[in-house]
Amino acid sequence: MSSFNGWFRKYLLFCGAAVNAIFIALLIFKPSWLWKASDILFTKVMPDRHHSQPVVDQDHIKKELAANFPPWQPLQSPTASLSNKVISSDQFPSLQAAANALNDGDILRISPGIYNEAFTLKANNVVIEGLGHVVLEGKAAGGKAAIVNIGNFNQIRNIECRNIKVSAGNGACIRHQGSNLKLVHVYFHDSQQGILTVKKPGLVEIEDSRFENLGHRGQAHGVYVNGGQLRISNSLMLAAKSEGHEVKSRAAMTFIEDTIIASLSSKDSRLVDVPNGGVLVITRSILQQGPRSSNQDVIGYGLEGLKHAENKVTLSENIFLLERQGVNNLFHTRESNAEIMTDKNIIIAERDPELTGMNLFFDSRSKAGLEDFPMLPKLAK
Repeated sequence: MSSFNGWFRKYLLFCGAAVNAIFIALLIFKPSWLWKASDILFTKVMPDRHHSQPVVDQDHIKKELAANFPPWQPLQSPTASLSNKVISSDQFPSLQAAANALNDGDILRISPGIYNEAFTLKANNVVIEGLGHVVLEGKAAGGKAAIVNIGNFNQIRNIECRNIKVSAGNGACIRHQGSNLKLVHVYFHDSQQGILTVKKPGLVEIEDSRFENLGHRGQAHGVYVNGGQLRISNSLMLAAKSEGHEVKSRAAMTFIEDTIIASLSSKDSRLVDVPNGGVLVITRSILQQGPRSSNQDVIGYGLEGLKHAENKVTLSENIFLLERQGVNNLFHTRESNAEIMTDKNIIIAERDPELTGMNLFFDSRSKAGLEDFPMLPKLAK
């Protein structure tokens, strides 16, 4: 028996040394693997089990959204045509036929209605706009998206898109494969993804738009930009589902201003995920992490390593509500080389996140003079 005990002790020592060696090797050569494993361990395998999380269905979340925001309404006035050629969708048997007829610089106006159609856009410098209430529903071109944009410097405005799903799990309202795209007053919701881009999308601008109830198994998100630059302004990014992020950006520069990004009671992940660093600016916005968020981070930065020449973070004049049951982490980075500046933010959380700069901290909504959950503050005009 004593010889067995001696052998067993040696076996345990050997196993401990081997595990230690593997850990050190990973820490030196593949640190990102360790960080990913720790994120999975603490946010998925071992979530905060001492906190019970009630099941919340989509009807409940929709009631929360309705309590905070009026229904999306289409614009009634089209863009000025100036010297651009204007084409009406009524002239063609399908939206794809209308898109095929576009020359560079044209405007396509889609007549009101619900379209169970999808199309690919190849022309450049064109405007695709809904004339009144236009809905794209349930169809994906090429197994990708309701609109696959291959052209450059295009604009899509005043369109609602919903219920886009594909077998790959990343069905989007827009798949952007060209360079430079502007979205104005669009409403993308209840799909696997809002917008997905290639690695060189140019500048992606999102203005006066609403993205809601988007995401799929942590792999698809409300906004997923894979490079270039991203600018979001005067918009709503709400209630991502199925552990999706409201905004995921691999862009060299990500600017978010005058925008509400909120979980409410959805089971989302991070509100903003910027895995490769770069310039991140969030200002005059409201970010609310809900009680059922699956990830403890509100903002993730550089968690897959810095891959851009300039790495700088500015968080200013925002309101942060950290309301997740369990651990809350306002800003998560492992990169000491990034320059981080925070100033004039209001933070509502049980624990002070200890940000630098002149920020106001409250441990409850009531002390900050805010309404109870699920009501959100209003953006300052």
